[in-house]
Amino acid sequence: MKRRDDIWTIIFVTVVAVVIWIWAARNTQQEATVMTHVTFRGPDGAASIVTPNREVVQLSLTGSRGAVEEARAAMAPGLEVVVPASSGEVLLDGLARRIEALDLVRSTGVSIVAAEPASVTVNVKMLASSDAAVRPVLPGVTVSGDITVDPATVTVQLPESVRAALPKSLTVDAVLDRSRLEQLAPGVVHTLDAAVRLPSPLDATGATVTPQRVSVTFKVQSKTTKTTLDQVRVLLAGPPEDYAAFAVSLPQRVLHDVIIEADHELVAEIEAGETTVFAIVRLASRDMEQRIDHKAVAAFMAIREDGSGVHVIARLVDPAMLNIELEITPTASE
Repeated sequence: MKRRDDIWTIIFVTVVAVVIWIWAARNTQQEATVMTHVTFRGPDGAASIVTPNREVVQLSLTGSRGAVEEARAAMAPGLEVVVPASSGEVLLDGLARRIEALDLVRSTGVSIVAAEPASVTVNVKMLASSDAAVRPVLPGVTVSGDITVDPATVTVQLPESVRAALPKSLTVDAVLDRSRLEQLAPGVVHTLDAAVRLPSPLDATGATVTPQRVSVTFKVQSKTTKTTLDQVRVLLAGPPEDYAAFAVSLPQRVLHDVIIEADHELVAEIEAGETTVFAIVRLASRDMEQRIDHKAVAAFMAIREDGSGVHVIARLVDPAMLNIELEITPTASE
């Protein structure tokens, strides 16, 4: 009977010893090094762009073996540090302290002894949201009736400093692919999806638009074609009363190699000589008074024999030629 009691005593002592060893092993203080990536973002409720938004950080940890193992597992997917809501450069010093204060890390019980790098400088751009009207762009076609865009407005998110310099009303383009449009039959209502494009200056600021695609519904009336004109005469347009006080001459009265894009029928009239295309330079009273020496072409107009005019799309091989040289002199009666 005594022998059996001794066996149970030995078993009990062994179990207790193992439990103590496991407890001691998990709670023995140790140091460890963990590599993780830290993502930087702005505070909740304040839209912002943070650059750089990610940094690989080496952390020196101390704590019990169990705490270190838990922290290593928690940090494996990466950590997130909130940047104060402030535009411009922000120095995040004491990175070890900031990481240690994270709930994810604090719950493990480890201490962050050091971080490499110890600090990070980020650039913060606070964002503003604005509604923008969507303007459909259908290159190469003429539509019959109205064009419907759904949705008609989108939300543009852009840096506050950029928004402050822009007009109150914003416009973005929904551009349809020319090759798709060329395949559409005229006289039929079509609905196509189009990507929303920001104007070039905004696109370079990191602005975003939501949604990124819209639906455009329209009916094709006719398609356009192109022709190249050897010469296009330059015409001046301005208040008649100004010409009583000033004389205007053009050292170059003709533009060469002008590519015209217009409706098939209009292009046929131009090529047949029934309609003449002119480059219109608009001169205001102020232009006369300041005696400017250059003015850009404002529009190209196709004038029919009955005097009616149609705006046409035109471009030159050398766009610089669109800046027309002027010689403005006061008349003797001024």
